[in-house]
Amino acid sequence: MLKRISRIRLIKFNSLGISSVFQVGDTNEIDMKIKVLAVQRSLSTFYENEGSFNRKEYQIFQQQAVKPIPETGVQSAFCHEVPVIHVRSIKIQGVSSSSVFHVGAASHVRGDARIKHIRQIQSPRSQSPAKSI
Repeated sequence: MLKRISRIRLIKFNSLGISSVFQVGDTNEIDMKIKVLAVQRSLSTFYENEGSFNRKEYQIFQQQAVKPIPETGVQSAFCHEVPVIHVRSIKIQGVSSSSVFHVGAASHVRGDARIKHIRQIQSPRSQSPAKSI
């Protein structure tokens, strides 16, 4: 792996979310995983059994992650006369949900985000929450 110095003069970073990485410098391996069950309701209603869930009920948490095709043996050569990465300024609003912001070299980067978002919207004719979609 290449060994270089990473220099950033100015960075403005608003938000770094769950299972995300902010890395400056060379990295051998980055592995990010997240599993989220989010429920959004039009009415603030809370039930006794909330806070835990059975992952077997949701297929997205059971599926195998898609693996990239292995390298095909492409050969390359690099010559870095100045082994320094210079960055003048960076402004980032947010990095979230098993994502990475990286300045430098990385040998292996893996990210797996599983998010099941359920929205329970109240019907205009009814006072009780509608069934989830």
